[in-house]
Order: sequence, then structure tokens, then C-alpha cells
Amino acid sequence: MRTLFLDLASHAGFLACIDASRVVSSRGVDHRISDAELVPLFEEAIKDAAWRQEDIQRIACVIGPGGFTSLRVAVAFANTLSYALDIPVAAIHLSDLYATRVRGCHPELVEGFLWLHSTKKTQLFVRRFGTAHHQYPEATLLPIETLIADFPKGIPWVGELIPEHEAAVTATSGMRAEVRDLAAILPDFVASLNYEKQTLLPWYGRGW
Repeated sequence: MRTLFLDLASHAGFLACIDASRVVSSRGVDHRISDAELVPLFEEAIKDAAWRQEDIQRIACVIGPGGFTSLRVAVAFANTLSYALDIPVAAIHLSDLYATRVRGCHPELVEGFLWLHSTKKTQLFVRRFGTAHHQYPEATLLPIETLIADFPKGIPWVGELIPEHEAAVTATSGMRAEVRDLAAILPDFVASLNYEKQTLLPWYGRGW
């Protein structure tokens, strides 16, 4: 299956054309972009893949969390292309993408790990993966002080933190885990998703 992957939620965004076994072509997105800027990147990527637009069979899009504008641009583009080509789409939460990447490096992390994502200077999202995931099994918005006061000892973390949050987590002996290269996990990851003909919605995690 030929899949278009789109992530504008991460600090290091990524657009990729993926076939059954590999990333055929890709473009990095290291800054916020508008709808007008995204289209040329998409056209370059499918040209490098030697695909026509009509060759795309499905779309996998990261819906959040992330910047308001970035998520709106990504989701609107995925929905428009899905409608135009009459193909299914899959919604990806950023925490699930990170979970796949960390498991690629650390399959031994049975007790689990934390996914962390800064959203404001005073707040961040947290989700716990693993056998002991009774605490924060879903992405939860917390004040940084609450997380630090109750940080599980000996549990590594992955994700994207602003420097102030990373310093606070490091002070609790929280260790960042390595993650596998995104391109290496994408073919199997997008193949595992559930695709439907649906309208994607951005996930902001704040009730709006």
C-alpha cells in the first residue's frame, strides 16, 4: 500500500511517501508552515517517489498534540486530499508514534516509560506506557509542578520538552530514553494503523 505520512505536530516535522517496505521519499519540516507552503513540499515528495497524486492509497496523519496552526494545517490538508482521492485516513496521536520509536530501541522496557510533551511554560502532557500504566494511561495535561512532585523513580522518558521542563525532569533523576530513527519504524507503523473514510480532527488536549 502506498501511504502518505504527515507529521507537523513534532518539533521535527516529517512528510513521507511510504510503500510496503520503505520510506520512498521524504521532506523534513523544521518550522511552522502554512497551507501554501505544505503543498509544494507534498508535490516534491511525490515527484521524488515517482508517484502520481492518484497513486496514494491512504493517509496517516499525526493529529496532536502540537501547535494550533500546525495541527490545523496538517489535518485540513489530510482531509482535503482524502476527500479528493476518495481514500481512507488514519489518525495518529504523537505519544503512540514515540512509543513505537522507543520500543524499537528498548524492547526490554516492560515496566514502561513516560511520554512527555511541553505545551506551555507551566504545563505539559504526560502518558505512561508499560505494564504499570495505571497512572496516566491516556495523555493528560498537568502542571509541571504536579509531575515533578510525583515523578516515578527509575522510569525513563521520551518526548519533546522545553529546556526548563527538561531541567526539572532531569533533576528528579528522570533519564531520556533513546528512540529509533523515524524512517526505520514508519513502514511497519503505518501498516498497523486503522484506516477509515472519516474526517480527522486536531487533538489539542485542552477541550477546544
